[in-house]
Amino acid sequence: MYRSPSRMLVSFLFCSVVLAACGGSYSSPATGGSGGTLSGSGMKLTTASSGYGTVLALSNGQTVYMFTPDTTTSSACTSTCVTVWRPVAGGKVVGGAGVSGANLGSISRSDGSKQLTYNGHPLYTYVGDTSSGSVSGQNINSFGGHWYLVSPAGSMVTSKPTASVSGY
Repeated sequence: MYRSPSRMLVSFLFCSVVLAACGGSYSSPATGGSGGTLSGSGMKLTTASSGYGTVLALSNGQTVYMFTPDTTTSSACTSTCVTVWRPVAGGKVVGGAGVSGANLGSISRSDGSKQLTYNGHPLYTYVGDTSSGSVSGQNINSFGGHWYLVSPAGSMVTSKPTASVSGY
């Protein structure tokens, strides 16, 4: 399903209002908490089929994204950004089927926590993905850059959907 920029903006604003009303707290990924989408062992970075083809996801079904302003050594998503785009905590991470262990890494965030990287790209989950397999964060322009799904090769997925994108 194609999402127009105005519809994405409305969705983003709605999520922002909901987060503000609920307190929208974010815990450092290193400490777990509600903001950390990957903490400790037990989670894997794996692949999943979506309307955009095969993409990276966490073993709990959350799709991961990359942010175009990031570098291989730092995240440009800070402050309010992390309440919408949650950094995936680094640490001992296992690669699942289709994931190259050689591409797994981490960076140190400005708060000292570790963030998982894949092929040099810091990884995030999107608060608007409310169910396993959601890919509603694809190609959103927010917080100074674009957000894209990540392919198993570690590159951004920029293709148009080939099928329904409501879930895997």
